[in-house]
Amino acid sequence: MAEPMVSLLDSQFSDDPIGAYERLRELAPLVRIGFPGGPPVWLITRNEDIEAALSDRRLVVDYKNVPGQQGPSLADQMIAALDLPDEFRDYLAANLMLVDSDYHARLRRLITPAFTARRIKAMRPRIEEISARLIDALAEKGSGDLLGEYSSPLTGTVICELIGIDEADQPQVRKWMNDYADADTDMATSALGLSEYIKGLIKRRRAEPTEDMISVLVQAGDENGDRLTEAEIVSLVLVVVNNGHHSTAHFIPNAILALFENPEQLAMLRAKPEALPHAMYELMRVANPVPTAGPRYATEDMEFAGVSICKGDALTGSLQSANYDPRVFARPEQCDVERVPKRGEGHLTFGAGPHYCLGAALAYLEGEIALDHLLIQRDSLEIAGRLRYHEPIPGGGRPLSAFPVRL
Repeated sequence: MAEPMVSLLDSQFSDDPIGAYERLRELAPLVRIGFPGGPPVWLITRNEDIEAALSDRRLVVDYKNVPGQQGPSLADQMIAALDLPDEFRDYLAANLMLVDSDYHARLRRLITPAFTARRIKAMRPRIEEISARLIDALAEKGSGDLLGEYSSPLTGTVICELIGIDEADQPQVRKWMNDYADADTDMATSALGLSEYIKGLIKRRRAEPTEDMISVLVQAGDENGDRLTEAEIVSLVLVVVNNGHHSTAHFIPNAILALFENPEQLAMLRAKPEALPHAMYELMRVANPVPTAGPRYATEDMEFAGVSICKGDALTGSLQSANYDPRVFARPEQCDVERVPKRGEGHLTFGAGPHYCLGAALAYLEGEIALDHLLIQRDSLEIAGRLRYHEPIPGGGRPLSAFPVRL
């Protein structure tokens, strides 16, 4: 008898994702899911198992690393699917999120100095300044789109300044950044424009280094003289743009909605503003805009969570399901800003294991400043119309396209 297949395009995952994943978690630790035109994939439903998969060396992110497998690499597949220029093969081949084992460890070692706690903490005053300026502009108008006029320009400007984009060039670079993630625009043109700009910036920073991320990456090296190539630096910047800008831009309105839907939690934070940094952990759990982890591929026949997996099988984990797993979170459907996570357990918004998000501290900092400025320091923010959404992402994600507000 054929095993049951679940479609993440089913309306239950966009209408009631929390309930849909609750049913899947109780059904089995792994279920088969199907995508149009693609092979079936194992979906991991439980927090503990997803965390284990993200750290399991038998699972790789690039299919070509499965022994004996033939065919195009992940980079080649993406070049074809997205109609990207051929030179992007080198950038995708060096993408920190798409490589495994020793090469991933090498990239991570050389990149980490650009994301130290000290560097991120030093950005607070500038992020606060950018946030205040954007809110003042919105307040002067009286109303506007929180996503388009605050959270997206906030995170876009912060990423530009982290990278080292000259202020005069930031409007054009932010446009490329937004187009780069917009399925309705010419992604290839924006990606090419952004990569060419980064290559020029690398050349300038080699000649005249500053304190920005590009300068750190250009100078990064180890005791053996190993340094990042130009393609590796360009690739990292594209990863930072795609993940550090867009995901945090959507987290901010999601978190605001979560607090509006739980007014007693918002009232608690307004009464105790010093509790906001702690509350960010819970808000990252309930307002995560990324529904699933990237796929992993089994390098051997194996048993995982009591299920037999064949070599070459693809597995992915539902981060949304993990973050609402009652095995880890008591009353997971409740937003509790005073929640204290159990030692060794927690949400998986930023992943786990070797690919844990390098930009997590920056996302926490941006989110904290945004919520402090929008909801704690003032109490006048309110929704001023119908929220608009993009088409649902398979797996429960339904990103906002417009968030009308009044200040």
